[in-house]
Amino acid sequence: MRARFLTTLAALALLGSAHAQSIAERQLLTRLNQVRAQGVTCPGSGIRPASGALAYSAPHAQAARLQAGFMSQSGRVSHTGAGGTTPRVRAASTGVNAVSVTEIIYMNGGLNPAQAMQWWLHSPVHCYWMTEGRYTRAGASVIRGTHGTAYVIVLSSEPR
Repeated sequence: MRARFLTTLAALALLGSAHAQSIAERQLLTRLNQVRAQGVTCPGSGIRPASGALAYSAPHAQAARLQAGFMSQSGRVSHTGAGGTTPRVRAASTGVNAVSVTEIIYMNGGLNPAQAMQWWLHSPVHCYWMTEGRYTRAGASVIRGTHGTAYVIVLSSEPR
């Protein structure tokens, strides 16, 4: 049963591979790279030094799209996705093969990437992980659904 679910998940990811980045998705990654380039003070962890720019990755964006779609349709703001999947499982299903994988999430009623970024920067955990220097690749997804607009960024270190 789990193997069939993972096969279905991978097929859905491949179907979404032709999806072009939206303006909102590009805005998220552009702003994230700006924050990383200048460094930032995160609540709870203090000054985070400048770190390298994240390279856009279509497989990362596909993994983000899986969770953003689930969140916007279910109304659940969670790192647990359809069928109980985790961020690492979703990323692997789209071809991401890295030692470290992180997912940051946010959901609200409108379409406002700047608001999502502000929320993440004021969250100790999210701010810390989005500025983590070991991450080199990322993809974002912004999906409007019946329960709101979901914002998801998947980040990872270099491939294994």
